[in-house]
Amino acid sequence: MDGLSSTALSSPPLPARDATVMDGTARRKPQAPPPSRRRRFGIAVRITLGLSVMALLVLLIGGVSMSSFRLFRAEVAALSTNTLPEVITSAELHGSLQKLVAQLPQLAAAASTPQRRSIYDGLVTELDSMQLLVARMRGLMKEGDPGAGERDGNVRLLEQTRSTLLILAATVADLNAEVTRQIEYGDRQAEAARALSRLAAAIESMPDTGAWAARIGALMARAAGATQLDHLSRLKGEARSAERTLAELARLSGGAPDPTGQMMSTVQEELFSLLVAPGGLFESAIDRLQARNRAQALTGQAQVLVETVERSTRALYDSIHDQSAERTDALAALIAERTRTVMVLAGTSLLLAVCVYFFFRRFLSTRLVAMNRAVLARLSGNRQSPHCGIAAPACLTVPVDQPVPVDPPFPVPVDGDDEITDIGASIRYFIEEIDRRQQALADNERRFRDLVEGSIQGIVIHRDFHVLYANDSFAAMLGMTVAEVVALPSLLSVVAVTERQALIEGYDRLLENGQSTPRRRIRACRSDGAGLWVELTGRRVDWMDGPAIQAVVVDVTREVEAEHALRQSRDAAERALDELRATQASLIQAEKMASLGQLVAGVAHEVNTPIGITITGASQLQALIGELSDRHTANALKKSDFQRFLSDGMEMASLILSNSTRAANLVQSFKLVAVDQSSDERRPFLLRDYIDELLRSLHPTYKARTALAIDVACPADLELDGYPGALSQILTNLIMNALVHALDPEQPGRIAIAARLLGPDMVELSVGDDGNGIAPDVLPKIFDPFFTTRRGAGGSGLGLHIVYNLVTGRLHGTIGVESRPGEGTRFTLRFPRVTAAA
Repeated sequence: MDGLSSTALSSPPLPARDATVMDGTARRKPQAPPPSRRRRFGIAVRITLGLSVMALLVLLIGGVSMSSFRLFRAEVAALSTNTLPEVITSAELHGSLQKLVAQLPQLAAAASTPQRRSIYDGLVTELDSMQLLVARMRGLMKEGDPGAGERDGNVRLLEQTRSTLLILAATVADLNAEVTRQIEYGDRQAEAARALSRLAAAIESMPDTGAWAARIGALMARAAGATQLDHLSRLKGEARSAERTLAELARLSGGAPDPTGQMMSTVQEELFSLLVAPGGLFESAIDRLQARNRAQALTGQAQVLVETVERSTRALYDSIHDQSAERTDALAALIAERTRTVMVLAGTSLLLAVCVYFFFRRFLSTRLVAMNRAVLARLSGNRQSPHCGIAAPACLTVPVDQPVPVDPPFPVPVDGDDEITDIGASIRYFIEEIDRRQQALADNERRFRDLVEGSIQGIVIHRDFHVLYANDSFAAMLGMTVAEVVALPSLLSVVAVTERQALIEGYDRLLENGQSTPRRRIRACRSDGAGLWVELTGRRVDWMDGPAIQAVVVDVTREVEAEHALRQSRDAAERALDELRATQASLIQAEKMASLGQLVAGVAHEVNTPIGITITGASQLQALIGELSDRHTANALKKSDFQRFLSDGMEMASLILSNSTRAANLVQSFKLVAVDQSSDERRPFLLRDYIDELLRSLHPTYKARTALAIDVACPADLELDGYPGALSQILTNLIMNALVHALDPEQPGRIAIAARLLGPDMVELSVGDDGNGIAPDVLPKIFDPFFTTRRGAGGSGLGLHIVYNLVTGRLHGTIGVESRPGEGTRFTLRFPRVTAAA
């Protein structure tokens, strides 16, 4: 019934057991299984031998392959890490040398400083690059095989190249210096030539000087032409000739009248400085020609060095290339040799696999197929059934109620003398054992039906809530007979209307997934109209060629009635608990109001004295003013009277002011604390100032105790953001608790209040005394409501309970207590500096 319960239990058959053990009614006694025999050359040995040979060949192929792979990897690694980088480096070295050959003539022919600097920087870069390539080549040769003779020759070529490059670098530096001088002297020569042109233009503007002007012009023309000479000795001869000409012109200008003579002398001096003086035109031309000749010599030397480096690098490249070619050919030969070996072994393995296949087919698979066909024919009971095979599973179905044939119509073949023969004998034994156990299973199922019929639990099987089977216990629950239950149009007719939809949904869910669902308790009705509670369990079963729901039904009416009575008792207890909590809350509020009333009474008594003094002083001042006014009206006012009035009036005013201030401070403190306790609003406040205000308000309650000392240790800048009313109530109750329970009025006592920060967000506040302490058996109960040690002396037992509730509830903190008899008590509060909003 999950159709009644949406859960269903199948009627599982009992485990099949030996029929002779169950009831001794089996048709045949079990036979002993065929004995197993050990053979020297059975199927297992043959298969093991063949597979071992194949595995040996596979391992041999794998070993050869792995060895070849290691050799190949070692050779490839040597080629990639040494030979190939050496070839590439030598090629790069030769390429850099070609760039160097192209740039050397350009440096010698440089005509300007930027051009010279650019070409020289390029040459230096190429030389540095070649030095780096040589160093890299040296490192590669050190990592290679040190015993090879060819490598020793390469090392010698490399060292020769390195030393030649060092000499070439020095030669290029000297060439750059000579080209620099050549350009510098050329610029100086050009500047002198330009100055000479300007001087010629100035001479043309001078008055006619005859032969002197002609010789000056001729000298300047010869000087301009001499600077183009490429012969050093001729250039030096022209310089000496120009110097003699200038000396002769000096004698001519010495006889000329002023100012012409002075102008001629000036021109001669300028011409001397331009032509033959140190740094003049002729000296610059001589220096430039000498620098050019040295540059040409250095260029030739550099070309010789470059040719030497080229021969060395070419020989080095050819040697390395030949070595790499030899190594590559050796690697190719190794690969070809190992490939042929692996192919021969693979062919042998393939041939062996074919032989093993035909061996297995002849001695194993053919006999197993024949055995499988015989087994299927035996199970189908049809010796010549052509369709009874692997693809015909229906042949394996044997009805339970039909007897199994004892003698097989088509026996399992057991020919041969190997393990397959033993397997056939074992299969024949197990088929006979299955026949025997099927018969035992049929007997067990009949006994199981008898158990179900006699079960004290109701069992019903239905499909779409139409009863297919029901036992007597289920019918008795409903007050019907089994026939009446089967005749019901639907099981839903005996279920409460509110339960029907859930049962229908559970029925559909069980048909979909077939899984059991938890027990379900529903209300049903008997045939006589009485109601009852039943508990259902069940699952999906196959019944009469279709799915159905089998449910186990248990009458739980008595349990439900007992639970209902227990629930009513629990509700009554909860109502009583709510009333107790309300009473407790009202008592707590009354205790808070009583504390506030006690505070009011104390403050009122304390304020009465300063107010009385103030009234007395005011009336006395009024009398003094009246007396002064009367004297003034009667024109009898004396200076002494006025001074006495001022003295007495000042004293009365001071008395009135001091007592009024004292009363105002008491009222202000009381107002702050009282408002906080009554309104319980949240606001930021300074903890030290608030504690001082609270102690000022509480002072009337303990001022009579002259031996009492209250110490406060709290940072002045410790600011809290929370509920000062809750904190005021906590401190008031703790202080009053110490005054009432811990400290004797006649004895000296001390109360210590301390506060500090624990980290950035937590505050620790402690209130301790050195009084009587708390007994160990009382200490765990002090926060319990209505627990007090002064029950007959006015104690309510709610003071510390209120403190506990305010700390843990309103302040979101914790409170702990430490006490020993005779050593005092300390309450420690920890709560957030910023209280979370309620």
